[in-house]
Amino acid sequence: MTQDRPSLDAFGGRLSERVRAFFARERVFRDASRTCDFERLAAELDRLGAPWFDKVFELEEDFGGLVRRGPHPRTPSLALGLFQLICLGVGSSAEEDADDDSAIVSSSWPMARLASTSEPLAHVGLYTPEGDLYMSEAGRMFWYIPMLDRVELLSGSASTFLERVALEDHVRHDMREYAATFFRADAGAAVAEALGLPSVEEASDAVVSHWMNPGLFVSRLPPTTASDVYRTRLVSRTVKDVLPAARLVAERAPDASATVETHLPGGRERFDALRREGIPVSE
Repeated sequence: MTQDRPSLDAFGGRLSERVRAFFARERVFRDASRTCDFERLAAELDRLGAPWFDKVFELEEDFGGLVRRGPHPRTPSLALGLFQLICLGVGSSAEEDADDDSAIVSSSWPMARLASTSEPLAHVGLYTPEGDLYMSEAGRMFWYIPMLDRVELLSGSASTFLERVALEDHVRHDMREYAATFFRADAGAAVAEALGLPSVEEASDAVVSHWMNPGLFVSRLPPTTASDVYRTRLVSRTVKDVLPAARLVAERAPDASATVETHLPGGRERFDALRREGIPVSE
């Protein structure tokens, strides 16, 4: 039976109140017709000739069938679970779109590998109509946007990924000027300690960390494929709130320039303020 309303009890994984509120607001639910038990998923993997990743089975049990509808029933804006992708017919189109020069190189669907490290990945979801979610054997979650050929490591687990999605949605709604300032510097923890920011533990793990108070949101984000240096992200309620954090990053990593999302609300004001402070900044 298909479940067509948000249900907070349908998911096996532990969820914070923030995620539950996000699910209710965005009508994220679990479609029971698009998930399956261990035996059925094992049979599908054998049919596809794919290896068994324990974390893929755990994701299916905890969050398989999770969906947020998109502009078309077959293109949800968020979907989790390999069995759901099979139901949506994602495998056939993935094989057709395979490209050996991509940041994520397809093999026999649902398997692929990260081009930069050859780490094997399993296709386990969709995130935005243009993006795909992949999971490593250790459970790390990667977001790949084929149109841009860009891959980003999002979290160390599926549950932390959902917590991060809900947290960032909360920040966008709560801090109306939500343009982010990025530094290619591993300074997030130092900034948080210096400013006394509490950790958002449920949305943090070995891959990504967040700290927040009412005026400032700080993240330690994984390196991009173009760098091996962790990044620091700052989002603030006002321009005044971001400057002490930006100064701390600049003091800790004087060679790290800032990048501001000037196309988002508050971005131009933050760009100009950082420039006045003498901090190297680009758009």
